[in-house]
Amino acid sequence: MGRNRGTDVTDGPLRVQIVGATGYGGLGILELFLGHPGFEVSSLLARDDAGRRIDAVYPHLAGRCELVVERPGPEAVGSGADVVVFATPDGVAQGHAAALARSGIRFLDYSGDFRFRSSGDYAFYARAHPAVLDERHQAEELLERAVYGVPELSAGSLREAPIVGNPGCFAIGIILGLAPLFEGDLLADREVSVDGLTGSSGAGKKPSAAHHFSHLSDNVVPYRVFAHQHVVEAELTLARLGAGDGATLHFVPHLLGTTRGILSTMHARLKRPTSRDDLLALYRERYDGEPFVRVLDGLSTLKGTAGSNYCDISLATSADGRHVVVIASLDNLMKGQSGNALQNLNLMFGLDPAAGLGRLPLYP
Repeated sequence: MGRNRGTDVTDGPLRVQIVGATGYGGLGILELFLGHPGFEVSSLLARDDAGRRIDAVYPHLAGRCELVVERPGPEAVGSGADVVVFATPDGVAQGHAAALARSGIRFLDYSGDFRFRSSGDYAFYARAHPAVLDERHQAEELLERAVYGVPELSAGSLREAPIVGNPGCFAIGIILGLAPLFEGDLLADREVSVDGLTGSSGAGKKPSAAHHFSHLSDNVVPYRVFAHQHVVEAELTLARLGAGDGATLHFVPHLLGTTRGILSTMHARLKRPTSRDDLLALYRERYDGEPFVRVLDGLSTLKGTAGSNYCDISLATSADGRHVVVIASLDNLMKGQSGNALQNLNLMFGLDPAAGLGRLPLYP
């Protein structure tokens, strides 16, 4: 049974197991754990590359980690761990959730399995996700115990959460970019149009024709227009903010011929004319004290956050003050995935939220 520690961090490093350790998401959080004094990686599980040392799978880890990748059978998941990170596709975590809950082992999941409060919301998401074939949830009795892991919105709940659903990479940038507007009921119709640009690593490690170098290089490729699954969690989260009712996002994602990064440009109409300076003041007050949200004077760019856990937010208003453009930039593999996951884990176990996340953006 895992140690169910909250703010007590006196018993030595927490033992963490990574399931799906050889994908980009598993690798990303492994790299972060290797520099974190509060966690010790006890085991790596993955179907691919089982039986190989992780530094043979990823040679850049030479001299830093020599663990052998194990197969993720029912008896292996959770064994010898205080917390489990599922860096796995949809459906995997929910298959192991009941056994982990019985053992008192807390876990965080990268997929959509535990991002929703009810089986109905999960089913709505599942119908929008082309890779999810069954909209029924295998552990729906545990959904009410899970916390949706946006640290800037739910830090208090994360401290006691037995289960955390890490947000989708597009969703967290959209939520952080729009939360102050929804909280302040500043939008005329609670409706926003969003253009999202993302690097190819967001689709994961497995090759496909859509992500072939010859197709993506020097190219911009729209996909899943008005039909991306991350809209579901973003709309549900934003709808609960402020005194208004609902949230509608018109989202068009685009693949870029680059590896990392997400830049979301969001267009909305305001209830009343508002100056850019007033909006900047609102955003800076809202995110004051949040270590990884930066509200910029200039405009956000992909390179401004590459390799870091920052989300950079910038604002522009029309000449009449009735329309606002919010631009949010983040690294899809950091604040959009493993970095945000570690921020959540720090909060879950009473550690400094910024521990292990001191990487500066990589420039140029």
